[in-house]
Amino acid sequence: MENEVRARIVELSRDMFFKRGFTRVTMDDLASACGISKKTLYVNFPSKEALIQQIIYQIEENLIDQVNQILNDSTIPAFKRLKDVINAVSLQSLQFAPLFLEDVKRFQPKRWRDIQNYERASIANAVRIAIRDGQKQGYIKKSLPENFIVYICFTLVDNILTPETMLELSMSFHDTFENVMLLLFEGFLTDSGRKAIYAIE
Repeated sequence: MENEVRARIVELSRDMFFKRGFTRVTMDDLASACGISKKTLYVNFPSKEALIQQIIYQIEENLIDQVNQILNDSTIPAFKRLKDVINAVSLQSLQFAPLFLEDVKRFQPKRWRDIQNYERASIANAVRIAIRDGQKQGYIKKSLPENFIVYICFTLVDNILTPETMLELSMSFHDTFENVMLLLFEGFLTDSGRKAIYAIE
């Protein structure tokens, strides 16, 4: 019963924090939404900070599970694993509401950095797997440095797969993600364009 109460508090608090931001929700608001007394709320979570830590912990654990499943499944081709990891990380980031993000960065900076670092490490692992397999199979040029390709992937994810960029481009997440993957794997030149470029002396 106690676990059920805690789970309900976390679920409803997460919804409220995402919609209104961390600082704009009081413990009274949370107790009322959960249908419990403030005493019961404080017994389970002594502060909003404790609640936000639990919410971020669950988000982080969920992402870790998703990424590990993808990376450890050797039946999935390396390029598909890379695409799936970037997709999972990007979708995880997009679920945060702007107000919530601002508050977490301000009041839980260490936890926020932990999530960001894990996301980057996950993408790096997926990229390195794809690069090594791709080079073995002759799909990726061995002359391209591994760290350079990883950096390019980070740049695309950090600067393009964001709510602000998608709003500016008037594109859905699916369309933005597919175009990023197309650019990453195929570039923006057609066969004719590549021939024209290499014909220039």
